[in-house]
Amino acid sequence: MTEPTAPGPMPEPLPLEAMLQDIAAMAGGREAILFGEMLDALGRRGFGPVLTLAAALTLLPTGMVPLVPAVMGVIMLTTSAEMLRGRREIWIPPWLYRRQIPGATLHAAIDRARPTAARLDRLIRPHLTWFARSRLIAWAIGAVVAVTSLAIIAIGAIPGLPFLLAIHPLLFGIGLTTGDGRFVLAGFAIFLPTAYVALRLAGAL
Repeated sequence: MTEPTAPGPMPEPLPLEAMLQDIAAMAGGREAILFGEMLDALGRRGFGPVLTLAAALTLLPTGMVPLVPAVMGVIMLTTSAEMLRGRREIWIPPWLYRRQIPGATLHAAIDRARPTAARLDRLIRPHLTWFARSRLIAWAIGAVVAVTSLAIIAIGAIPGLPFLLAIHPLLFGIGLTTGDGRFVLAGFAIFLPTAYVALRLAGAL
């Protein structure tokens, strides 16, 4: 992925189903797809689709595959770092860019996510768009996601905990992708409760 550029115009809202279709079309019928290829395709739309993808792959059954939560945590951490720097595109380290995901696994995850994406697309409206497009809010999201991604990397091997910690990044990603500030607000609202529960469970284990 190329070196990130300076801040530019905000990307236009993207329906979630269209985002999934873009990923499926990019994957085609190949046996394996590079993470970097997916991130290249999504990164041109801003940080929202990248956060949505990384959080969704953590929440879906793919998140049960060993090391997947940690890799998704690195993607979210890199994304949050670029958000804190005020960038509009992410830079991914070469070792992560070259990691592969089986084509069948990716298509299965897309098929599983499509019904939910379709339902969400019917609910999404241009509410609080200014909130989803604010640079200050983007910085706050970056700070929250940075803390969350470090926690996912640290406790990703404990079953169930990455799932809890990926919920609010998913809401942030949906809000940024679609321009619906309600999802961003929901992400902030559940951040502390879910983080508290996850850390308590980690301590109990």
